[in-house]
Amino acid sequence: MEIRVPELKALFFVKSFEGDPSHHRSNEPLPGTKVVGRRIRVVFKDGEVMVGTTQGYDRSRPGFFLVPLDAAGNNERCFVVAAATKEVGFV
Repeated sequence: MEIRVPELKALFFVKSFEGDPSHHRSNEPLPGTKVVGRRIRVVFKDGEVMVGTTQGYDRSRPGFFLVPLDAAGNNERCFVVAAATKEVGFV
């Protein structure tokens, strides 16, 4: 299957395809969790906000990897497509 990156919001690497509908997202790491990389906050054009860490954000590149701070969530990491973002900043 061909995937056109400019048409994506992000590519999500998930723990399961079912997810957990009862999970309430947190923008804080679990106590005792080692945080690697710089904390970053991403606001997508559709209004969704993700907070996580990155080791390779560069505004001139087409995208970057983000590891969500919410370790209990279904997303292990994601590739954020820069064109799909409204705002990106370090926190």
